Amino acid sequence: MQPLVTIIEPVYKAVDYLDRCVASLCRQTYENMEILLVDDASPDESGTYADFWASADGRVRALHQPKNQGVSAARNRGLDEANGDYVCFVDSDDWCEPDYISHFVTNMTEQKADLACCGYFADGGLIKATVNKPLSRHLTQGEMLQDIIKPGGDIRGFLWNKCYSMTIIRERQLRFDTELSVMEDQLFNVTYIRDANVFWYDAYQTYHYVTHGTSASHNLSAKTFASEMAALDKISDVIQESDLRLSLQKLLASNRTSLNDAFKNKE
Repeated sequence: MQPLVTIIEPVYKAVDYLDRCVASLCRQTYENMEILLVDDASPDESGTYADFWASADGRVRALHQPKNQGVSAARNRGLDEANGDYVCFVDSDDWCEPDYISHFVTNMTEQKADLACCGYFADGGLIKATVNKPLSRHLTQGEMLQDIIKPGGDIRGFLWNKCYSMTIIRERQLRFDTELSVMEDQLFNVTYIRDANVFWYDAYQTYHYVTHGTSASHNLSAKTFASEMAALDKISDVIQESDLRLSLQKLLASNRTSLNDAFKNKE
């Protein structure tokens, strides 16, 4: 029997993008999946759009938060509702190639992986940057942690270029930190990798990451700065048991310095 894949998509002020994203998920060549659209009490018609897709495709469920609680709480709601063997996370302003899920399932099963990573396109305005590594290969836990933490890594702390085992998430009761407004994805990844063993990277590109000026990751406000610093501290706590903690702590220290410099220059 084919594994069931849960796709979790937080939805907030997404009316301009939601149809493209969900349509790309419904067109996946891999069919045994559930798509959870978590409406974070969006003030626009995003929740109505989510309801439409739930009525149009039986694999889609629209979940509505009682009040706006942020992207971490929305993803946690999705994890609470997930029935899948594997889980993927997508952002509502992005979109996927038709074989996005099938490649993940193939790699997770054939490589017996706890975490599979894919290549992706970075779509921003008129520029499309191809972001990938030349080879598909197994990675060690240390290599994964380094690539997640170091600035400008190839795999990085994103969620949407990864497929996770729900067994690990359930057994470890992993959830997103709702105290963080940014970098909650990087903290989740570091915590998950700490508890996993087998990692596979496939350079084949199946995800389109759309960059634009309204993204939280592109605005260094005082709140964002404080959240990033808090996230770095929490990541530091997670990696204390790693054999590579000294080199990883150096990367974190470099990140703190770069973040401080960027915030000072903005002032």
